Amino acid sequence: MKALTTTTAPDLVRNARQLYQSYRDAANRESKQKNLDLLWEVLEAIRDEGGRDYSLAEVGRRLEFAGGLKTQSLRNTQGAHFRDVIAAYAAAVSGSKKYVAKGRSQVEAALELITDLSIRATLRMAIEEGKRLKVVNDNLHAAFKTLQVGSMPTPPSAPVPKEASTTQTPGSSLTPRLKSALHKGVDRARLAERGLVVADDGSIQTDSGESLFPPAFVTAIEAALGRFP
Repeated sequence: MKALTTTTAPDLVRNARQLYQSYRDAANRESKQKNLDLLWEVLEAIRDEGGRDYSLAEVGRRLEFAGGLKTQSLRNTQGAHFRDVIAAYAAAVSGSKKYVAKGRSQVEAALELITDLSIRATLRMAIEEGKRLKVVNDNLHAAFKTLQVGSMPTPPSAPVPKEASTTQTPGSSLTPRLKSALHKGVDRARLAERGLVVADDGSIQTDSGESLFPPAFVTAIEAALGRFP
């Protein structure tokens, strides 16, 4: 009988944990050890909630509420070790060290994590293309559903955004750098390393089922990569 093998998920925050532990072991004051422990609990809580905001403002707010350091203390010279742990943790989970407005969508928050403006703009175009494809798909489903009940109306045409109706500029293409970025952005293996998966509807989700990018997002990127030479 073939033995069953089990695989364990990679410990994304291992390096950050080792850094936290090294600072804790080296601390000569019990108060600093306690504050480092509280900091780690706060960082883990943000991750467990599916948050992306690891800014000093957000971490400091939570830390103060838990009875730890205040935000200003994190910003001061003596807060250097705490800032190091926050930065290492945020980098490990692809979090943002900048403040993320709470009123914005998860997609907007995820896009803000991309510092390269050209890549961010390309991804926004892919998202809009994904929305347009979803409208087309929904209209086709509606048309087929109508046909199945016996009537034969003219299938409704999908609304095409003004931008999509314009003729593509001759010779336009994605630069090798942008194509490489898009390929990496939808690479299944690379996403899996970060705890993300491509769902059947083309969205990108966390392993807990939280949607970071909308349905047809990956489909739109792959269509864009196929369109441009």
